[in-house]
Amino acid sequence: MKTFKEIRGTDTEDLNESRLLRRGIATGYGLRARNEGKKIEMELNSAKNALRPRPNDTTEEQVKRLQEGLIHMCDANIALRHQLGAITAIVTTAVLLNERTNRQLKRMDRDK
Repeated sequence: MKTFKEIRGTDTEDLNESRLLRRGIATGYGLRARNEGKKIEMELNSAKNALRPRPNDTTEEQVKRLQEGLIHMCDANIALRHQLGAITAIVTTAVLLNERTNRQLKRMDRDK
């Protein structure tokens, strides 16, 4: 039979492990979300530069720049989707791991 100190020490280690795991996952996905945000900003700035009117351009050059601008906007939308996926992963992971942590805390209170 385990003593109170043995039970309490095990649960505390489990809680610390869960916290460390949650921090690591959130940090990893947070970094990915930040990088995708930077990519979105870069693509949209490229699109803005491509779509700026230039008075001496021919119609053909304007159409080409319009195409380039739309491609950059599509790339920005794809990066936005990746960013949203990373943020969703952070929230989902936090909720799932928090649920486990809450159960562990209740078990610790019950064992007291």
